[in-house]
Amino acid sequence: MLLFSSCLIKTKSVSAQTNLLLNGGFEDINTCTEYNSECGVEAWFYLNNVKVQMLTNEDPGLYRDVGHNSFGLFFNWVGYRKFSPLIGTILPCHLQKNIRYVFRGMFKKANINSKLILWPGVTVGENFYVPNRPFSANMHPDSITQIKFSPKTEFYQFEFSFVASGKEKYLTFGTFITDDTTRSKTKLIGTQSISIILDNFQLLPAETNETDCNHFIENKEAIYNYNSRHKEMDHSLYSRGDLNIDFDKSDSDNITKTIPVAVEEKKVKADTLKLGEVFFDFNKAKLKPEALKMLNNYFKQHKGDNSPDSIYIEGHTDSVGTGTRNMQLSRQRCESVESWIEQNNILPGDHIQIHPFGKTRPVASNSTPQGRALNRRVEMIIFRPSEN
Repeated sequence: MLLFSSCLIKTKSVSAQTNLLLNGGFEDINTCTEYNSECGVEAWFYLNNVKVQMLTNEDPGLYRDVGHNSFGLFFNWVGYRKFSPLIGTILPCHLQKNIRYVFRGMFKKANINSKLILWPGVTVGENFYVPNRPFSANMHPDSITQIKFSPKTEFYQFEFSFVASGKEKYLTFGTFITDDTTRSKTKLIGTQSISIILDNFQLLPAETNETDCNHFIENKEAIYNYNSRHKEMDHSLYSRGDLNIDFDKSDSDNITKTIPVAVEEKKVKADTLKLGEVFFDFNKAKLKPEALKMLNNYFKQHKGDNSPDSIYIEGHTDSVGTGTRNMQLSRQRCESVESWIEQNNILPGDHIQIHPFGKTRPVASNSTPQGRALNRRVEMIIFRPSEN
């Protein structure tokens, strides 16, 4: 479906929180090159003492807020009571110095000996955290104490806030484990097997007008393209706390952007361009040839004095599927359109805003196939100076 309309509006600031972590819902599965099989999740890495397994959430009612997959981790405890890293991820965008951020997530009650107490922990720094390694000397893991139980999902929700130094590259999630002295005065001896299930990890700016960096998509692709697991990944993380993943752009291009809080009011002309479901394959984010042709024709007709000065991209889905997957798909489709605009030199990235809404803003009933088709769309609001 293609819809074109024009109107006169006043510019205003737009605010929306952006998750600065890749694959925080653990929905995207990685295929490692060593075995040519699924062996973890995209964008998350771990040492070889941690075993991982994708867990499918079968009950759509109970797990509608946590997505199709959860991430199961299995490891042994041998008495180490300091921070033990479990998984970590590379941030696709550098954080802004002296700005506060919030790390949130969910975990199921750990399968652990009743004589032990487990607390989640986190550290954010220039490296993946490995205990007793030189590159981790200046990193200071913190325990996460803001935890509450969510009975509808059987998960615990946690939250941790920190002020960025501006040098953060890795976020490492792990645990602190100690003896429960109220249950037993005798310390446990020997190896204890522990499992924990994770989901819905988010890293959010405290200020809602902060969004991702200009090269978020390219950096995401670079991180997703790291398909090595086991020996190579373990060696890189243990030896230097860093994987062989480089971003093509300079650091100045990889810092999160701040959307102006206030903009001088002025009249502008706005065109609304809608890309309906026919321009994407089912459950995919890649633009089909019909969409590319339509975009090319539209922007060829609006060159010169009639060129846009900013574009606002909204992504929408129908109500089929989980909230997490729909939000993810709507964001990916926004990113595909944003990438096309940048690659074709229509506008630079700092003149484009993307806002995925998932299934939260339907324009028709989701009870019929026709209505669901109308709800599956990407809307481009294209601003240019008014002729009047």
